[in-house]
Amino acid sequence: MSLDFNENIVEETVSNVSTATFSTATKDLSSTNICLIEGEQAIAVNQLPQSWQDIYAANSNTKLSDPQAYVKMAQLFLHKMSNGDVDLFNESKSEHLKPAFCEIFGSLAWEALEFYGEDFKVEKYPDFDLIKKEILSEEDCDERKKILEIGKALFEEFGYDLPASFYHVHLAPIYREEVSEIRPLRFSEPDKNNARAWDASLHGQKVFPIQLTVQSISSKHGFFQEHGCGCNHAMTRVGATDTAFDYQIRPEMRTTWIRDFIWTIWYEYAFFKFTPVTRFLIG
Repeated sequence: MSLDFNENIVEETVSNVSTATFSTATKDLSSTNICLIEGEQAIAVNQLPQSWQDIYAANSNTKLSDPQAYVKMAQLFLHKMSNGDVDLFNESKSEHLKPAFCEIFGSLAWEALEFYGEDFKVEKYPDFDLIKKEILSEEDCDERKKILEIGKALFEEFGYDLPASFYHVHLAPIYREEVSEIRPLRFSEPDKNNARAWDASLHGQKVFPIQLTVQSISSKHGFFQEHGCGCNHAMTRVGATDTAFDYQIRPEMRTTWIRDFIWTIWYEYAFFKFTPVTRFLIG
């Protein structure tokens, strides 16, 4: 397989500077740096990573349909993670653990927001025309073109409201030796630099309407998506007796499910380094 996946990765660079940046930016999270969003405490905009301040000020090359809503989510997310505003401390006698939680997960949340503040930029998204040109020379180009069509259909459905890494993980099978190859993302040498963001997008599909949309679109091109807690990722071909199915997100719930998905991938990205892993799960 001669194709070479060259997604512009910011993850490694971000993680190298995030802890120091977070410590500097949030060393004085006093009440003057707290605001209320629909009655909940949140970090002030000027305490967010610079990329989110740029989105707030309309100085970022993004095409979010409601950028201010995404900024509000970022404010809430960073506050909850950096101040321990979670059930562990709200409903139990674990207050002695709170400083450690805030230090660890505040930093990880900062890393997540730094990554996605960049990942929403237009230049990060796939160039579908270029990918099509690249796969035309492959012997099994028809199979790879189906994966490309899945990616394009997903983009037509969600556009720039989902991050670029969401589309890249669904296009990834194009660049494998065989499109149904199972890849353990954490342990795969070609995929390990993308694993954190890709795994977050796959785990984010616990928001079932998003997963049903992905599976519905995939099924129409002869595939289903597979993903497990060993971070395996694969496309499985629909059998001769299987049929495609059609699923449409209810319009009145669309905004809710997209926000749920974004929130989920943020904490999945943050928790990625904190998740116990073992090769035993990947067989």
